Order: sequence, then C-alpha cells, then structure tokens
Amino acid sequence: MWINALIWFIIGSVVGSFLNVVIYRLPRNLKLHDPPRSFCPHCGSTIAWYDNIPLLSYLILKGRCRVCGASISIRYPLVELLTALGFMIGAISFDTIGTLFNALVVASLIVLTFIDLETLIIPDTTVILILLSGIFWSMIKGEAWYLNIIVGAVTFGLGYILAVVSKGLGMGDVKLLGAMGTLLGVYGTIFAILIASVVGSILGIFLLAKKRVTMKTKIPFGPFLALGTFVSMYLSDRFFLLLMGG
Repeated sequence: MWINALIWFIIGSVVGSFLNVVIYRLPRNLKLHDPPRSFCPHCGSTIAWYDNIPLLSYLILKGRCRVCGASISIRYPLVELLTALGFMIGAISFDTIGTLFNALVVASLIVLTFIDLETLIIPDTTVILILLSGIFWSMIKGEAWYLNIIVGAVTFGLGYILAVVSKGLGMGDVKLLGAMGTLLGVYGTIFAILIASVVGSILGIFLLAKKRVTMKTKIPFGPFLALGTFVSMYLSDRFFLLLMGG
C-alpha cells in the first residue's frame, strides 16, 4: 500500500508542477503550450529542467530565480505539495479507478482554489471536471447517478437564490455548489458546506480581529468550498454514521 502511495505522491508532485502553469497562465489568457517551457515571471528567462524539479528545486534555489535572483512565490511548492498529498491520500483510500477520479477532483480543486484567491473567479473548466467526475464515478460504483444530478441541480438552485438574496456568493461559487452536489450527494454536500462555513467564519473573524480585512473586503469562498469538498470525500460517511450512532 505504502509503495503505491509513494508512487502517487511523486505523480502528484509532477502534476502539481503542471498545475502551477495552469494557475499562472489561465487567468492571464496565456496558452498552456506556448511557450512550451516554464519561465520566470520576473525576468522572462526559460527555466531549465534541473530548476523545475517539483519541491526539490525550490529548496535548492532557496526560493529564488537562478537568473535574476527574484523571489519565487511560495505558492509553487505549496501547490506541488498539496497535489502530492491529495493524490497520496486518494491512493490510500480508494481502489485504482477511485484514485484516478480522486486525482482529477483534487487537481480541479487546487486550480480553482489558487485562481479564486488571486482573481475572485472560479474557472468553469474546473467546475465541469468536478461535475463530470461525480457523474462517472457514481456510474462506475453502480450508484443512482441521476439522483446525484438532481442533488446538484437543487444545490445549484439554492445557491443561486442565496446569491441573489444575500449577494454574498458569486456565480462561480453557485456553479461549484452544483458540481459538489453531483459529486458528493446529499449528505456529503451538507457536510462539505458545513466544513466550508465553519472554517471560513473562523478565518474571517481572525482576519477582522487582526485588522487584515474589513467588513467590505471580498473574501473568496471557493477555497473553503474546495476544502469542504476534499474533506467530505473521505469523512462525510463516517460523520453521519457517528451522528446516527452507527
């Protein structure tokens, strides 16, 4: 098991390196394949392969570009590490097919998280991938996948009403809620929203207390929904079993 988990950790770190490209280029309308090699956002120099080894290169370079010496954002190794850990946890928790679907969901959640943090926009592509993963995963497990679609539609509708009434949610959040409903089902979605709301509230109160934000500051909710989705994929069933005394 642990050998398989280690393999998926390595795969995840490599995929995370690519996700960094997506996170940087997608909001800037840059092509993912052009230029074909990664480049320093400060000086534009092409990054050599030995300076682009996931996790290790950041440590070796001490977080600075080899050419211009500019600081490299901590986001790059963080994305690689989170992706690696997400893939590894999936390998420990699911069978081969489940691990593959987990990897797709984890990658989508990480991309939308960091893009939303930077731009307050959740890319439709990531939402669609989560939605499709939920449908096909349910089909493969032999579950009533059409019920999850209904849950997704209801969750989307409720999110849309909340967005119109309170103006606290963006349409990206609403679309993500619909995809979450399709992926997680009723109980999983409730658990994910609970996690997102609690963590988001605690962090919001902390930032207000530290005067890092004001009541008018827009705080992206997508990262909290992404966290809730990830946690719910593993713990929601156990949580509701405990509630029912099982």
